Amino acid sequence: MEELVVWLLAAYGCSSLLVTLANRWISRMAVRADQSCVHYRLLLGNSEQVLEYAVRRLHARSYWSGTPIRISYVDYGSTDDTCGITAVLKRAGCLCADEEEEVADAPAVIVDLRHTDEWERVI
Repeated sequence: MEELVVWLLAAYGCSSLLVTLANRWISRMAVRADQSCVHYRLLLGNSEQVLEYAVRRLHARSYWSGTPIRISYVDYGSTDDTCGITAVLKRAGCLCADEEEEVADAPAVIVDLRHTDEWERVI
């Protein structure tokens, strides 16, 4: 009989812990849903050397700050492998083309990767 009471108390404790954790998780998700998304617009032009690094760095900054981001791009006639890299990043869900944007007139942070000597100051 005593063993049954111990098991019941342990089950009650575990269930109350799970309910508390679930409530915290739900409230944290609600706070994140209310945050506005920061939109970055990358200007590309033969930017294969810096594109992936810039996207990964923006995602890392977003992860550590807890701010959701959206990254779109505009390609200005790249002749190198920039188009291939953007296709891979689009499939991975890291980028979206500017034409696919729901609100194209929304304010965005412009990151010009066409001039590779200037982009480190922006990111």
